[in-house]
Amino acid sequence: MFPPIEGTLANITSTTTLDELNLVLTRISNDYGLTLLAYQAARRPETNTLTPLMLLSSDDDLAQQYLKHDVLQAGSVFQNGRSGFLPVDWGEAAPETQDARTFFRKTGFRGMTIPIRGPASEHARLSIASNVTTDTWASRRMTYMRDFLIIAHFIHDQAVRLAGLRPQELGRSLSARERETLQLAARGFSPKQIAADLHLSPTAVRLYLQGARTKLECATLMQSIARAVSLDIIEA
Repeated sequence: MFPPIEGTLANITSTTTLDELNLVLTRISNDYGLTLLAYQAARRPETNTLTPLMLLSSDDDLAQQYLKHDVLQAGSVFQNGRSGFLPVDWGEAAPETQDARTFFRKTGFRGMTIPIRGPASEHARLSIASNVTTDTWASRRMTYMRDFLIIAHFIHDQAVRLAGLRPQELGRSLSARERETLQLAARGFSPKQIAADLHLSPTAVRLYLQGARTKLECATLMQSIARAVSLDIIEA
């Protein structure tokens, strides 16, 4: 139904300018049957400046209404971006987002926002919106969550790198074992499989993966893989 996510990630990481990345957002939006795909960096670490980066797959009326109602800055979504990383479905957002939620419900649009925490303490969000039926949204919702949890971090890492905001020293301190275990995890190996391949104990593998996550300042293994790939520490 949707294109292989590997191709989508490759398209993101192959961009060389923010304009190219914005075009890829439009392609992703079309591939996933979305009406809008919006990326917004909420804070730039060096300056604390709000919204230093904004990429939109469309500049139509929906995009303008989206920015006007500012779902990205809604209380519960913004706070979740600081403390968590799970997607927030607009239809299930907290009461303080009621105005924005009511607007999108009236216009027939459904969507979700994925909070992003970057390795240099930056905060960003990726939002998707669609005007599909309730049943279609329900059938696609878990796929959207699964894919865009990964896509969001690839877009963020590429955006801040192309904008010159990515600290170059990040990830340089990973040990050879941490890189090896992370590389095999990126290829789909389980800790037990990695242990067998490298002749290590599963406990040692988990410690190496935890060390890589800590050094890359990531909350999950999937985030650390995405960040390591974007920084050319491991291969996709």
